[in-house]
Amino acid sequence: MTTTEKEALRAHVARWERAAPLLQQVRDEDIRAADTAQSMKIFSGSATWAVTHRPADPTSGLVEQQRWFMKLRHCQ
Repeated sequence: MTTTEKEALRAHVARWERAAPLLQQVRDEDIRAADTAQSMKIFSGSATWAVTHRPADPTSGLVEQQRWFMKLRHCQ
């Protein structure tokens, strides 16, 4: 690594060190301003819809996975 590249890297790290407290402040403000109860209502509604409109597959897929493993074993 050349001296110029090292200096550029140090400058980049210094910028992130200065930005870190500001980014943390923004993150903290976002967390404080979040309406967790409203978000949970929204997300639970979509999960409920998915359960009622997209039932689970009849099998877990393990049998199919084992078939693939056997095919791969025979290819070696």
